Amino acid sequence: MEKKKNWDAIPSLDGLQMDWEYKSESSRDQRSSVRMKKEALAKLFAMQEVPIKVFAEGQTSMARLLDLCAGGLSMGTPVPLAIDLPIQVGFYLGQMKILSRAQVRHVRQAEGFYIIGIKFIDLDTAAAEFIRELYASGVLRHAL
Repeated sequence: MEKKKNWDAIPSLDGLQMDWEYKSESSRDQRSSVRMKKEALAKLFAMQEVPIKVFAEGQTSMARLLDLCAGGLSMGTPVPLAIDLPIQVGFYLGQMKILSRAQVRHVRQAEGFYIIGIKFIDLDTAAAEFIRELYASGVLRHAL
């Protein structure tokens, strides 16, 4: 019987080293958490949309959740918000109330609305853990 070869049996080559560190160009790989799309959240919570209340500069408006992770979210709004604008957001995921200060990071126009990307500033630890666990729940239920 022939002995199986393994990687440890291959000798090193003198002077051969990696001359670069891998850094992804993909924005998905630069995030600290995987984002859940609204479709996956809809399956988990049996709802069509997740409305978000947005408080900015003394004004209150409504938005709809597009995707979510423990670090932030993207939402669809009828009006644009300025990049770096400090805001507050509030929404429900099932029975869990999520409230956080946030900062607008990205704004782009889409078909009749604006897609706003925000970064949570002081998301409660319990809320952040709940959001992280949603992803695992979605994977286990094959909702993603």
